[in-house]
Amino acid sequence: MVLDGGFTLLGMVEIATPAGRLLGTSTQIAACRVHAYRGVPFATATRFAAPVRVAAWSRTRDATEYGPAAPQPVGGPLDGLVPGAFRGTTHEHGCLTLNVWTQAAPQATGRSGQGRPVLVWFPGGAFTIGASSQPVYDGAPFCAEQDVVLVTCNYRLGALGFLDARGIGGVANNGLRDAIAALEWVRDNIEAFGGDPDRVTAFGESAGGGVVLHLCASPHARGLFRGAIVQSGATFNTLDEARATQVTDALLAELGLADAALLAGVPVERLIQAQAASAIALVSTVGMMPFHPMVDGDVLVQTPLAAFDSGAAAGVALVIGTTTDEMRLFVDLSGPGPPRDKLCSRVARYAKVDASRAADIVATYETELGTEDSNEVWAAVFTDVEMQRPAAALRDVHRAHGPTYSYLFGWPAAQVRFGACHGIDIPFTFGNFVDGWAEFVGADDEARRLGKRLRDAWTTFAHTGAPGWPTTPSTMIFDRDPAVVDDPLRARLASLTVG
Repeated sequence: MVLDGGFTLLGMVEIATPAGRLLGTSTQIAACRVHAYRGVPFATATRFAAPVRVAAWSRTRDATEYGPAAPQPVGGPLDGLVPGAFRGTTHEHGCLTLNVWTQAAPQATGRSGQGRPVLVWFPGGAFTIGASSQPVYDGAPFCAEQDVVLVTCNYRLGALGFLDARGIGGVANNGLRDAIAALEWVRDNIEAFGGDPDRVTAFGESAGGGVVLHLCASPHARGLFRGAIVQSGATFNTLDEARATQVTDALLAELGLADAALLAGVPVERLIQAQAASAIALVSTVGMMPFHPMVDGDVLVQTPLAAFDSGAAAGVALVIGTTTDEMRLFVDLSGPGPPRDKLCSRVARYAKVDASRAADIVATYETELGTEDSNEVWAAVFTDVEMQRPAAALRDVHRAHGPTYSYLFGWPAAQVRFGACHGIDIPFTFGNFVDGWAEFVGADDEARRLGKRLRDAWTTFAHTGAPGWPTTPSTMIFDRDPAVVDDPLRARLASLTVG
């Protein structure tokens, strides 16, 4: 049987792990044989409660199919912005599964320090959508090309993953607790797959990158990974208790409930509907991602920026970067841009500066971009405030505590209006131009070469703690003409700095 991409399914393969025996599949990709174990449960989920590790099983467990995803909305404002939207099955209690790809033969397990480096992926989706089963996250090509052990994980989403449930007998940050439980499973079991538990790198994109970022800040995750790659996941949006309370109140109002304890009995489908509606109502007060990690005094005792600054992630090697045109995915640039005075007013409100400063910011961006097109200026300012400035701030404070590396991903979408927008790096990361991604990115041989260059860098980082270019402010530009440059956004970001 020949699979998409020229894969040949060879048959079944069985492996013994500390968690129990697994039956997976063996696939031939070029000259490599890759074994895949899908839908492996690492914990069970009870509504608003911390995950409970799955007990070891005695019989061989079928691991030939992906497990269900976390409950999530379908057809919302994020659906269809990029290709490959999740359309599979979901399950509230059985969604905490992971998938492992390895070239190691089942009996050829490595001892600590001798196994392959391990990369653990957390998918994105604004903390409300997404799943490790999406075809673009198939780890077989990456594993075959790079000979690493690759793991992809689910975690709880939306209200089920990120509502502050401490007042109703639950906990906060369940999505992060799920990610920690997955990493603990990797620590305890990955040697059976030929992986080295002492060389684990956590990586993810968008909200998945945000998960990795918050794991770096969490005392509960210390020692579970030595490297972190944050792709378009830097944020200043970590909730405090006041904003988390606003989120709970909005959800209760949407459901018509006066007592938060009643949330435990709301059917999951109704909870997801109310979550989506309340998120829209919260945009003007809490922000675009109200179901989000929060400082709870337990999993998170500080925001990521404060935690990195205090050395909470000391010794963790960090790669953090963005695409060059992140927010073009979310803005309509089809019509004429606003007049310059209106643009300055918008920048003043958004960047929280006075009118004079806003005019200086606009002038800086016009110079740096080489255009006075107000649409182009606004898209760049929007991108920098939301994505570039948080990434730069995190790099600046972490560099005193661990190796810190910067990159920009600049491959543009096939539609010029999107540029190198948010999410465009996903198929390059996994080498999977499937599910509409080939058309979206205009995939050609050059794109495939760039993807390999990106994967080479991530694998080198997993092996050594360095991706192959100097530490920040040096910045690797991944585009049609890859190069290392010195702090390419310095002037733009400096213009946004208040003071």
